[in-house]
Amino acid sequence: MIVAEARKTGVAMLAAAGFNDPLHETLYLLSGILKIPVLELQLAPDAEIPEALGAKIISSLERRAGHEPAQYILGTAPFRDLELEVNPDVLIPRPETEELVSFALENLPSGAAVIDLGTGSGAIPVALKKERPDLHITAVDRSMKALETAARNAARYDTEINFIHSDLWQAVPAGTFDLVTANLPYVSEEEYRQCEPEIFFEPVMALTAPDNGLDLMKKAIDDLPRRLAPGGKAVFELGEWQNEHICRYGTEKGFSAVCKLDLEGKKRFAILYS
Repeated sequence: MIVAEARKTGVAMLAAAGFNDPLHETLYLLSGILKIPVLELQLAPDAEIPEALGAKIISSLERRAGHEPAQYILGTAPFRDLELEVNPDVLIPRPETEELVSFALENLPSGAAVIDLGTGSGAIPVALKKERPDLHITAVDRSMKALETAARNAARYDTEINFIHSDLWQAVPAGTFDLVTANLPYVSEEEYRQCEPEIFFEPVMALTAPDNGLDLMKKAIDDLPRRLAPGGKAVFELGEWQNEHICRYGTEKGFSAVCKLDLEGKKRFAILYS
């Protein structure tokens, strides 16, 4: 098999499966499997593909045609300047969460104590520690398998992070933090039923929450008065319609609240200040 043949096969398979951009999907998979940038693939249509990789390409295209996320097929996902391990035990990092990291880093003092609630793949704490080695970071998750994945990602980038198996604050030792980050499950059960088929490959416990998706964020905020250091801030990623609810809930707990838009102009982040 040569690159042009693999590309043609992939486009045909994914077009038949109803993908809007089968060429992009095919090139993404080919690039990940062959470890060749997309541009180089396009410039080398006659390059031969080793037989073993050819078989892997076909099986990967079949999986993608079944709407399994490409990141799970490849085993990695990009996040800021990182390439993180992902698997069905963790949510695939989204571009919006990259923006959460940017907001988290704004005016963050040297040596700040940070905690990431519901860390999943560890995307947030690994990115923070990679970009700010001076930070003292704790990351928690209620899924032990997610924590194992996060620990491997931390080791991949030689970042020192304290991982704790905990349901939100439950097992976190007493103490305060200058920064709390949280991309907690915020999808309602009704919204979940209407999601694209790729979503159903991801862990439901990392996506949905009771009370129209607000439950876990509210529980995290309930403990903030004794967990957020004076002058500290908490950054939550959430659904657009939830922003006002969480900001109001935060002000009821004594915090100042600010809504931040994502790059698409959606109310994606709520920031609470002590």
